[in-house]
Order: sequence, then structure tokens, then C-alpha cells
Amino acid sequence: MAFDGKSIPDNLRATYRGKKAAILVGAGASVGAGLPTWPQFLEAMVAVAEKQNVVAADKAGEYRSLISDPSKYLMIASGLKEDLGSYFAKVVEDTFKAPKPKPTALHQALVKLDKLPFIITTNYDTIIERSYRAEVDDDVSVLTYQDEGELQRRLFAQEFFILKAHGDAQRAGNGIILTERDYRETLYRKRAYQHLLTGMFTMFSMVFVGASMNDPETRLLLNYIADAYPQDSGPSHYAVMAKEQLTAVEQDRWFKDLKVQIVPISSANQYAELTEFLVSLGQS
Repeated sequence: MAFDGKSIPDNLRATYRGKKAAILVGAGASVGAGLPTWPQFLEAMVAVAEKQNVVAADKAGEYRSLISDPSKYLMIASGLKEDLGSYFAKVVEDTFKAPKPKPTALHQALVKLDKLPFIITTNYDTIIERSYRAEVDDDVSVLTYQDEGELQRRLFAQEFFILKAHGDAQRAGNGIILTERDYRETLYRKRAYQHLLTGMFTMFSMVFVGASMNDPETRLLLNYIADAYPQDSGPSHYAVMAKEQLTAVEQDRWFKDLKVQIVPISSANQYAELTEFLVSLGQS
């Protein structure tokens, strides 16, 4: 392996061995399976909206011109989800479920981590659960932000589960979190879920894999926890990120402000070291 396992902090290895470290999987983990990035998904939504005649050509052109600006993603998503109306759930299903993308080496390494209490993913696709069902447990429990009662029960019983924090393409009609309004709904109205999620972040170390760290819900939680609890209490969190995209100042602030320690990897060979990190962690 090109990845140097010595860059994994000893504390993370010990936490994993003690079944107190969980993985939070972001969209980057699914790109290798052929699933879309944020701008590609927005482009697909524009194409469907135009095809179904729910947006005019000039408005579609405006959406496309805005997609080049990452700071506009949530605003674009809000407009497109509203424009698509009843077509939206079908777009999610067609994009993330229907292609049945094959698990990658990263997913195969992920399911071999047998000391995880749970996995959280912000992805809508079904790759993680299909990987588990093929390799580990054909009856693995998959929950969403709508399943507060079962989430509480499984946490208390210490039973493994996969939490799809932003919704599930398999159950797209039950709600997909995509827009600023969606985030507000889950942050301020689903109190039981937010209490459970906060508990998970304060009792377990989260290891961010393939995540941009810009998810609004995650950032709000990390900021809330950093403000509510003493800096030297509770778990540290870890983010596996490309060293080419980070400055020393950013690494310093992540750790000192939010207790997120960066585990640096190379972005070469389509982030091959991300998979190697998981393999190395599993050898702890």
C-alpha cells in the first residue's frame, strides 16, 4: 500500500478497537462507482425539469450557468426541487438506485471493518447496504432521519445499523434532504432525531471518509458540540482528506476549533489511499 499506516493516530486505532469509532461516508465514496457529484446531479435535475416542461429553456440556462459556483449549490437545489415537484423523487430513484452501481474496493474495505458500532452516510445511494448484504449480513438494518424510535432502540441495544442521514433513494417518497429548507426542517423540527445525532457525535469518534466537511447539518453539530462541551472532554473526530487540498492553517483550525484531526492522504489515482486507509484501520 502507498498509504502510510503510521499517519493514523494511535488514539483512533485504540478507539476503533474499542468499538467507539464510527464511519461517516460522504459523496466522494460513491464517485468511483459512477454516481454523480453535486454539479452532475444538479445538471441531471435541470435536464429532467426541461424535458418535463416544468422549466423554460431560459431558466434552465440560468441554472446551468450557476452550477459552476459551489456556493450556489443549495440555492439551485432548492429551486429545482420545487420546480420538479412530483418528478423529484423519481429523479433521485433513477439517479441513485436504478443504475445499481457495483461496490468499489472502498466499499469492500468498509464492510470488513467489524468493530464499527454503526455507519452514517449522507449519500442517497444503496451501495453500502448492498455491500453489507452481499458480504456480511443480508438483514442489515438501514435507517433514515425518519426512524428516530428504531435509531434509539438500536443505539441502546448496541446493534449495528446504517443511518442514511439525508434520506434513502430506496424510499425517496419518504423525504430527501437536499435544500436549505430541508436542513432547517431536520435541525429545528425533528428534535428527537437531533438529540440522538448529537449523542452519537458526543459518545463516538466520527471518521469522515469521502466527505467534503461542508455539509450544513454536520458543521452545525460540530460547532454546537464544540461550544457546549469543554475542549478536553468527549471524543475527537477524524477526517481523511487530500493533503493537496489543505493548508497547515486549515488543519490547525479544524483540530483546535472543532476537535477534528486530519488524516492526510494523496488524491492520486482517484483517491486510492482512501481505500488503503480503511484497510489499515481494519488491521488495528
